[in-house]
Amino acid sequence: MMMPAVSRNALLLGIFAVLCTGAIALVNVLTQPVILQQEQIALQNNINELIKPDRYDNNIIESCFTVVDSELLGDSTPKQVFIAKQYNQPVAALIQTNTFKGYSGEIKLLVGIYADGTVAGVRINSHTETPGLGDKIQTNKSDWIYSFDGTSYQADQDDKWEVKKNGGSFDAFTGATITPRAVVFAVKNTLMYFNQHKSTLFNTAATCGDL
Repeated sequence: MMMPAVSRNALLLGIFAVLCTGAIALVNVLTQPVILQQEQIALQNNINELIKPDRYDNNIIESCFTVVDSELLGDSTPKQVFIAKQYNQPVAALIQTNTFKGYSGEIKLLVGIYADGTVAGVRINSHTETPGLGDKIQTNKSDWIYSFDGTSYQADQDDKWEVKKNGGSFDAFTGATITPRAVVFAVKNTLMYFNQHKSTLFNTAATCGDL
């Protein structure tokens, strides 16, 4: 007995959907190591940019350990922290964080904070924001990210940690407010985390080894 045309087409569509799903899953498995490698390269480059060589004398990459704070550091995934020291005294902490408040998904950042609580700098490790708009958070697209340099967080000035459109101190991009607002929020929360855990951060032994 021949299968009705409608049933045959439904079966073919089902097989096609299964094949497509399998192909997408395979591509994800194959490309994930490459993506992670690229993120690690970006991370190391960003570390070198945020803390100048004459400011420290230890091996920052080997000074790494992980922390978890789902409230202030984006989500519950472990975040790497790198400590810069000079003459065995803490100079700065470089803290990974992320945010899902962007326009197109997750934005991963590295926030460098000097021991006195001022921002050494901020860099974007990875993102999927809209080219020509949200990607202006990259240093090769605009100088916007440098607006965090030298800033600090004080609870009584919390309202300044917003884009100017919302009464804050930070510029937004023409045609794009969501992305800069998300980055400002993430940097502010990272500074809050640093202020709350400064002593612990500068006295934690390295545990995560080489990248």
